[in-house]
Amino acid sequence: MLGLALVLVGVSAATTVTDLDLVLSSQNPNPVEPGEVVNVEVELQNNGLNDANNIVLEIEPNAPFSLVEGEEQKITYNKISGSSSIKKTFKLLVTSTANSGDYTLDFRYYNQGETAITVRQSVVIHVQGRPNLVIRKITTDPENIEPGKEFELNVMLENVGTGKLFDMQAILNSSSAYILPVLSGGLNFIGDMEPEELKEAKFTMSVDTGAEYKTYSGSLILSYNNEANTMGTKTFALGLAVKGMPIIEILSAKVDGSNYKVDIENIGTSDAKALKVSFVQNGEVRDVSVTNELKPSKAKTLRFSGFEYGQAIINISYLDESNSPHVIETPVVIKQSSAISEESGGAGAYSGLIPVLLVIVVLESFYIWRMKRKKK
Repeated sequence: MLGLALVLVGVSAATTVTDLDLVLSSQNPNPVEPGEVVNVEVELQNNGLNDANNIVLEIEPNAPFSLVEGEEQKITYNKISGSSSIKKTFKLLVTSTANSGDYTLDFRYYNQGETAITVRQSVVIHVQGRPNLVIRKITTDPENIEPGKEFELNVMLENVGTGKLFDMQAILNSSSAYILPVLSGGLNFIGDMEPEELKEAKFTMSVDTGAEYKTYSGSLILSYNNEANTMGTKTFALGLAVKGMPIIEILSAKVDGSNYKVDIENIGTSDAKALKVSFVQNGEVRDVSVTNELKPSKAKTLRFSGFEYGQAIINISYLDESNSPHVIETPVVIKQSSAISEESGGAGAYSGLIPVLLVIVVLESFYIWRMKRKKK
């Protein structure tokens, strides 16, 4: 009878699945980013005093999780000793479109062949995206950065990461004293950015008149908070190319003796190369002047022969520092100068006085003849 009692006590104390408990042992990495693989280790604890036999542990992955190919979805344990536990690691892929947050990962366990009594439990997996900023495009307005001028630098940024960023601001620093921000033009507040979102940072800069024609280095510093409210920074190196632009202007054009004289000046900020000035009249190129280059603030006098009074065109072509062509056509009207008109008018007036002078000479001669006759 004592032996029977002991057997009955053993039966009544047998461990069942209801005496088991599932807990999360570790998550690596923690947090896991969307698109990454996470190792989830769970611990199945036997809280009873006796062994738990033939226990089946099965994972039921739900979005945004899926088992890595080749991974077992369930495993059977022949025995889990009383007051002990076993551990199992599952490799899971997090979908790349998952939003940041806490997700439940479901499990169930039961006695082999006896699914009628099944215990379901879940663990929490932390998913957090990480922002990643890249520069998509950089433009300047105007396109050419010239000495003595202001320009606007526009930087198109994209968040190609998996997490949102907050309160982002951008600072543009120049390594040279020749390029400086205008007032607060070197600081730009951008704000929040979602994954795959594009935003533009704009900076207003000034170029000193003494700047050389070369590329000056600078840096773009981006600072922001991530979804864990941790501050992050990213720095990009930039090159600011100061090019300048030649601008040829006609100062004066007039008849000078047998030539038509044209004065031109480069009022731009860089050399005009392969300068060619053509004098065109009646659809015909009458004369051409060619110069290798004309430096900024320098003037040149050109003389064209074979002109006629009336309509004409002065055609100016040249290359800038990038060897881009520029063509300027200026119509002019060629008139006789005022000096020539006055001389012509003076000659006509003089020729009109000749008959009068002849009359005066004749009358004076007649008067002298009469006086001599009276004396006789």
